Amino acid sequence: MAGRWKRGIVLLLAVIMMLSVAGCGPEKEEPEQPQQTEQPEQETVTEQETKPSQPVSEVEAPSLEEQIDEARAKNDDIIGWLKIDDLKIDGAVVQAEDNHYYERKNEWKQYSWTGSFFADYECNFDSREDLSKNTVIYGHNVHFDDNKDGERFSQLFYFTDIDFAENHPYVYFSINGDSDTAVDEEEKAENDMVWQIFSVFYTTTDFDYIKINKDYKNPEEGEITDAQLMNIITEAKQRSEYVYDVDVTGEDKILTLSTCSYKYDKRNDVRFVVMAKLLDEGEALQKTVRLKENTSKKTVE
Repeated sequence: MAGRWKRGIVLLLAVIMMLSVAGCGPEKEEPEQPQQTEQPEQETVTEQETKPSQPVSEVEAPSLEEQIDEARAKNDDIIGWLKIDDLKIDGAVVQAEDNHYYERKNEWKQYSWTGSFFADYECNFDSREDLSKNTVIYGHNVHFDDNKDGERFSQLFYFTDIDFAENHPYVYFSINGDSDTAVDEEEKAENDMVWQIFSVFYTTTDFDYIKINKDYKNPEEGEITDAQLMNIITEAKQRSEYVYDVDVTGEDKILTLSTCSYKYDKRNDVRFVVMAKLLDEGEALQKTVRLKENTSKKTVE
């Protein structure tokens, strides 16, 4: 009996030792995860990237509405406002029944040797849509040496400096619109206009660059045709001091700034002209443009 009890104790101890040894072994390792092969990154194409990038405007066009309203309160002959950055050309534009009334009057109808910025009497300014195909504005050059620091359109001679021209590609000319019609805010915004320069040139008056109507004696015949305007544009580009990378067609509306020049022996038939085309609303504006000298330009003879 005692022997069997002893053998039972021995067996029990042996089992306990075997279980203890099994419990001291290493913990069960997690099965190894299969290694993932590195996949090349796929570029995510966003909806924005799939669309052509839109040019960003670097220049904010000024609103000239307030200046026009204040000026018209003093003289209802004022039809708009003309501005070129960094020049004294920043003032009201008047229009009379002929092209002589404002030659020696300022925009307040007072006598002035330097005159005013005055629009050709044939031009129409009822609205942006109804603008003449060729909007012509005159101003005096009051110095026989074409001093670009003079008054009025003497300042246009700054465009004979290519650095200045490259950094001033726009003219801002805005209109009041039809004064007899109530104008809403949207239409007022449309009347703030930006014009991109495409030619600066010397010419004689033999070149009829100021043509507005087919026949100024019979304005009822209507304004010039697309083909006639294209002839003016082509000639202006051929005479330009620089080559501007600006597309202009006979379907565009253009702005013509004209003044006298005494570059050629103080002749009274020579003019200096800046021409620009009307841009679409919201078009991106750049601070500078790249120009090159027009080595084959037509010159004054």
